Amino acid sequence: MSDCKIRRPQLVRHARYRCDEMRRQHQIVFPESLLELNETGAAIVQRCDGRKTEELIADLRRQFPDQETDDVHEFLGRLLQRGLLCDADES
Repeated sequence: MSDCKIRRPQLVRHARYRCDEMRRQHQIVFPESLLELNETGAAIVQRCDGRKTEELIADLRRQFPDQETDDVHEFLGRLLQRGLLCDADES
């Protein structure tokens, strides 16, 4: 399991979130690639705007009441490992 140590997640400059209406996909687009997201992943990424991780999770729980905190941390950890997130505190 990936453990996310990021305090204020935000997408790196070379990555952006988009919703491709034609393909009905949520995506993170970055140079020469893209990552397709499910609905929960898209909701997490849309909240990666520099707010505290705890605030992100609390806000996410309003939309997905059964969302496990460990799953969010794991997902953020995987994005961090792929170089798609940075910590706004360190920017």
